[in-house]
This record gives sequence, C-alpha cells and structure tokens, in this order.
Amino acid sequence: MDCRLLRLVQSLDPLFPIGSYTLSNGMETYVQKNLVQTGEDLEKHLKSYLYMLSYNDLAFAAKAWKGEEVTQLDALCGALRSPSEMRSGSIRQCTRFLKLQTELDAYPELEHYRNLTVQGVCDGHYCIAVGLFIKETGTDVKTALELYAYSILSSMANHAAKLIPLRQLDGQKALLEAEKGIPDAVRTAMNVETEELGVSGCGFDIRSMQHEKLYSRLYIS
Repeated sequence: MDCRLLRLVQSLDPLFPIGSYTLSNGMETYVQKNLVQTGEDLEKHLKSYLYMLSYNDLAFAAKAWKGEEVTQLDALCGALRSPSEMRSGSIRQCTRFLKLQTELDAYPELEHYRNLTVQGVCDGHYCIAVGLFIKETGTDVKTALELYAYSILSSMANHAAKLIPLRQLDGQKALLEAEKGIPDAVRTAMNVETEELGVSGCGFDIRSMQHEKLYSRLYIS
C-alpha cells in the first residue's frame, strides 16, 4: 500500500488526537427523542447523513482539493454551519489537525491555511483542511474522500452503539449498508456547484441546535 494512503488512513482515524470522538453530530438528540433506537433506524440515519455530506463536508473538501480560494471557502463554510457547537467543533478540530500535521511533516498549503487562521483571516474548518491535506499527500481524491466519508459514518455508528445502547454487531451492520452509498456520495460532492453548498442539512442542524440545550449529554455536538 502507498505510504501516502497510509498517512491519510492514520489522519482520518477517529482516534487521531484532534477531538473527533467528542462530537456526535447531533446523534445524541436523535437517540434522546427516540428517533434512532434500532439498527434499522441507525442505518436510515447514516444514509440520510451521507446524502447531506455530499453538499457539505465532502463538497468543501473536494473544492479545497481543486484549489478554490481558501478564504472564500472558509467564510462560506462558517456561515453555513448554523449550530454554534458544530461550527466551534469544526474550528477546534481544524486547529488541532493543522498543528499536528505541520509538525509531523512539511505541508506548505496546510501551513498557509494555519497562518491565515493565526492572523484571523480565516476561522479554520476541518473539512477544508482535509481537502488541502488530500492535495498535499497526492492520494487519489475519490479514494481519499471515500475514506473521509467512512471515518465520519464509522464514528457516528460507534457513538450510536454507546448511546442507544446497541449491539456492536448491529452498529456494524448499519454501517456496512450505509457505506455502500459512499462512492455515489463522493461523485456528487465532486460536482457540487458553489450555490448548492449547504443544502439538505436543515434537519440535522435543528437537532444539533436542540443538542445544545439537552439537560444531560455525553458529547459536545
């Protein structure tokens, strides 16, 4: 296996120390409202979330990889993240990701993005940093975005197994079915127009906002 791909696998692992494990992406609200209670519910939830990702995180990563103006992408990404904790979580992940990667190796575009965040020109968003990292490593963009999508869904499936609680087997079955849609989601993301960015995510945004007001919770978002 190409070492560049291995570096990408390492960096997108939910255990990579950037705080991904603290984010449930609104899953906690869905569980508390009894909307996700079974393996079948989780499968539907993951498939819906994957559809939304095509116009959000995956699309922003794809555009960053294509070399679109990073300051404009950053501003748009921040504006489209309505839930405050989703926005702040993305910024915190990005800050840690940029710091770790630029200390592990030389990545000029990541270093430039990090400097923009330090100067206050950009907030810094994780999905954009991932797109720049894919470009820096020179890995196949479709393969890389598929790994990125998988890492998000895998983390959500593991959160659900703890929250519901759900058998690990049921969680993995739901993930297996949902991941079949990843190639199509990536193809969509690669062709999303700028004016389409952010569509289809209002339901998840509302649940994430409700999560901020939960009486008790385990996750940040």
